Amino acid sequence: MEATTRLFDSLALCCPQCDSHERLLVDGAWARCTGCAALWPVEEGCVDLYGAAGDSTADHYTLQWGEEKNFLDFVRKQPDAKKIMPAGQLGWHDLFEEIRQRARGSLTDNPSSNGQREPVRVYDAACGFGGIAEELIQDDTKHGLLYVGADIHQSLPAIVRRLPLLRECGLLLRWDISWPLPSDTVFDYVVCRAALHHTPNPARTFEALCSHVRAGGQIALSVYRKKGPAREALDDLYRARITPLPTRQAFEVSRQFTALGKALQSIHAKVSIDEDLPVFDIKKGEYSVQTLFYNHFLKCFYNPVFGEEYSTLVNFDWYHPPFAYRYDRAEVLDWFEQKGWNVLRAESIEAQHYVLAQRPPE
Repeated sequence: MEATTRLFDSLALCCPQCDSHERLLVDGAWARCTGCAALWPVEEGCVDLYGAAGDSTADHYTLQWGEEKNFLDFVRKQPDAKKIMPAGQLGWHDLFEEIRQRARGSLTDNPSSNGQREPVRVYDAACGFGGIAEELIQDDTKHGLLYVGADIHQSLPAIVRRLPLLRECGLLLRWDISWPLPSDTVFDYVVCRAALHHTPNPARTFEALCSHVRAGGQIALSVYRKKGPAREALDDLYRARITPLPTRQAFEVSRQFTALGKALQSIHAKVSIDEDLPVFDIKKGEYSVQTLFYNHFLKCFYNPVFGEEYSTLVNFDWYHPPFAYRYDRAEVLDWFEQKGWNVLRAESIEAQHYVLAQRPPE
């Protein structure tokens, strides 16, 4: 608990409940507001600032990222899975290596450091199953890193148990990333991987994330890419039916998309498109049946590396969350242009857009 208290004090967290935004102090198993005396649950490495009330998004991700599905252990046992995921195809690998290198030397170019070595500060907004924390927090980086992860699901303590190094340099907050953290702390890096589109108001969430980027710091995010008209229409039709379902029922229904994807993948014939078909957003070329159907008509993911259970988890993540906004690349780039921030890297794959940008130095 000593490490949790130290990190807690370093962040200078304030009470999200009282109007005066008084400081929170760790007092045993609780964080106590010095103003209104509100109490917030504390476990080693984890603080619940979201409150007892859940919602459909929180319930969804509690199942998806929790101990029952155990996605972190799956990725550990199946390293090839990462190559299939958008996280393994975009700029995240290079960014995380940069952060690790800086943490190994405790290097920061933060002008407020007055030339002193400081830990590299990272805010992982919607930290999910703990994948980013595992990539960043290692034996040779833990002393040069201050990591804060935030998410609204109730499985955060399980992540801490699976990542024992996290307790030494990091803290997980149960918190809605749609709002700025209850702290004035700014970070060298703010990362939001495949989560902004799941918030009720992504524009507001974007501003909340940007508020925690220090001058000269960087923000990286990835969001869903807008698909062709047929795929958008069918996905929305089924999402409207599945989103209202109770979490476990929605997961079982999502198995049907997995079964369809698996059946289509068993067809080994190729489909040749002899000309561009812009009405369908299909380019001239040769496609497998599954690729053509999946990319342009209906998401029905199946991959043998994921198997039926984790392929279903992918489909469940697409159809059940209450919010799932999609974007054109130009829309995402415009967010940063409007702020006058420098885009360092931008790339797109079929599933997502990725942007790394820098806030101008003061």
